[in-house]
Amino acid sequence: MSESSVVATETATAVAGKVTTYTGTGVTLVSWAATWDWGFLVGVGIGLAGLIISFMNFLSNRQFQKRKDQREQEIHELEKRKLNGECYVKD
Repeated sequence: MSESSVVATETATAVAGKVTTYTGTGVTLVSWAATWDWGFLVGVGIGLAGLIISFMNFLSNRQFQKRKDQREQEIHELEKRKLNGECYVKD
């Protein structure tokens, strides 16, 4: 056997080995994904999305409530000053 035919055979064998490995990996991953209950996973994903949205809503409501409390406190302080005669404001 000549040296060029040995190199060609080794190259072909290496390429075939890579193709076989990648194909086997692909088949394994597809088989693994096929065993999952996709309906359950979609349901869990929707549930987690709802949980995240609820938590973000909680945070934004807390922020707006804080601002509302500050405004009400300022109005309360002005009303107290007005009743004590410290502030001359026409009604």
